[in-house]
Amino acid sequence: MSQKVPSVIEKNKEDLKKDAKIRELWMKNICDHDKHAKFKIEETYDFIIVGAGTAGCVLARELIHGIPNINILVLEAGGPNVHSNGLISLPCTWFQAYQLYDCDWGYVTQEQKMKSHVNPTKEVTVKKGIPYPRGKVWGGCSSVNGMVYMRGQAKQYNDWAAQGPEYKIWDWDHCLEAFKALENNSRENPDEKFKQLHGFNGLLHVQDSQNGIYDIMSGLIDAAKNLGIPYNDDFNGERQNGVGKTQFTNEKGKRCSLFDSYLKDALEKVDFHPGSEPNGFGKVVAVDVRSYAHVLEIIWDEENKKENIAIGVRYFCNGTVREAFIAPKGEVIICGGAINSPQILMLSGVGPKENLEANNIKVRNELPVGRNLLDHPGFIFVAKSAPYKIHHWSSGAEIGIIHKANIEGKIPCKEDFFDENPDFQTIAVPLVPGVVDGIDGDGIMLWSILNIPSSVGYLELNSNNPFDQPRIHLNYFEKSDDLYRMISSLKLCREILKQPPLSTVYNVKEMGINDKLGQWNANGDDISDEDLEKYVLEKSISMLHTSGTVKMAPESKDGVVNHRLQVYGTKNLRVVDASIFPYIPSGNTNAPTAMVAWRASRLIIEDYTKNNNQGLHEK
Repeated sequence: MSQKVPSVIEKNKEDLKKDAKIRELWMKNICDHDKHAKFKIEETYDFIIVGAGTAGCVLARELIHGIPNINILVLEAGGPNVHSNGLISLPCTWFQAYQLYDCDWGYVTQEQKMKSHVNPTKEVTVKKGIPYPRGKVWGGCSSVNGMVYMRGQAKQYNDWAAQGPEYKIWDWDHCLEAFKALENNSRENPDEKFKQLHGFNGLLHVQDSQNGIYDIMSGLIDAAKNLGIPYNDDFNGERQNGVGKTQFTNEKGKRCSLFDSYLKDALEKVDFHPGSEPNGFGKVVAVDVRSYAHVLEIIWDEENKKENIAIGVRYFCNGTVREAFIAPKGEVIICGGAINSPQILMLSGVGPKENLEANNIKVRNELPVGRNLLDHPGFIFVAKSAPYKIHHWSSGAEIGIIHKANIEGKIPCKEDFFDENPDFQTIAVPLVPGVVDGIDGDGIMLWSILNIPSSVGYLELNSNNPFDQPRIHLNYFEKSDDLYRMISSLKLCREILKQPPLSTVYNVKEMGINDKLGQWNANGDDISDEDLEKYVLEKSISMLHTSGTVKMAPESKDGVVNHRLQVYGTKNLRVVDASIFPYIPSGNTNAPTAMVAWRASRLIIEDYTKNNNQGLHEK
């Protein structure tokens, strides 16, 4: 396999001086321009969507087609994905795509220390600050992720709905309707059950690996079967457990992001509405997307301070601060994702009182914004193998093994493999250069992911500077069962790699446990749970499935938004993205985020139509 890693060259002092000089000249130009700019256009839209990520793309398309004669402004801090079209579009370069400087917010998590669960007399470091990539580009994380299409189990969505009678609109049946409406699945010769559970007319293209899977991945399926793991031909079917092939958000061998599928379609709708005023110009019906627009805060109606009525947003674009306002009956909809959405709310005075006051921000409404940070922790286990050729049409994440892990850290047994409420997911990927330090060449990576974690993190403002990063506390493995389930999965990974045909035909040999890349056994060949705990803590990674920080729940149960995703104690303000998840889905979170946006669009259309009808009756 031949694949080059992009060159990274460290900037010297001279480079930094040149950067500073260019910025100085740029600022002078902006200031000179401001001297002559005596007027500014008043920007007014029916809806302002903050963020052109997964949720923002779906929402823009559904609203522009679902409500007559409206206009929508979408503010995106990043740029169009065509700037990195090659790396973003090709499935095989996904790992390089999400490391693109121009397409990433550049977040770093806080260091975490805690007592060892195996030996409580010792203090351990879970992770020092680690890079925490988030998509900053049209399409958001759907433009840079691994493209695995996974919905999660019905149980999680029914748990969302169990929070009260009004939350029934989020039960599995309602969510399935949205998943199917979004999906355009191209599986050949699907059986009747597959047809019942999937969509074939949506805009988001979903497909099996186009030209077959890697040979070594077929060997992995056989190895898993040798251990008694059942085969599953649809991880989005009636049950999630088993070993099988994943599906991807691809079309004709290329990535299909939510920009490709939904925002592009939204941008094609451009009409002219003459309006009712005799001398009025009328209205252009369209979606406007403004790139490199960093939202600073929500603008509130200061004449009605007690009601916290959102009337627009203040944002920074091309060196100047701008303001955009919503028309009567309109809304500000925050779709910034589980890091940016809570940050914008807190900068605007909605959040934990103590953190806001510590950063000299006026508290408008005290809510637990930033709490309930949910994510899927994982680790990468690596093995060397016989050579193979790279498939440009594949992300490589072709095989999944989903199972129940053992809460005591034991290797899962047959009953765990057949448990239809699994909590662990392993994705097998060909070894990608640069992912694991010191290991290149041909091999296989097992990305093991804790799908249903017990531990919960949080984020908080670092300052009132809207360009400053928030402090992200992941709190991985704070609960002991999370750590022991990770150990259980690690033991299973090691056992799978010993099975034929991996160990025979493909000459697979594990790396990093007891060799030049890692010495984890304290007592000869016996590797204790304490050794494995150290391995998990030092090798743990985030699967970047951040969610939950603007929780949808009753206000009495630490909710920030209600069942219709409206922010408590405010008007004209909703949040629509993964931050509203009350519980994290058991799988990759891109498809669930799109589902939430589709469901939200129906609620918004319903409310907008109702409000407009009321206005007509009042006239």
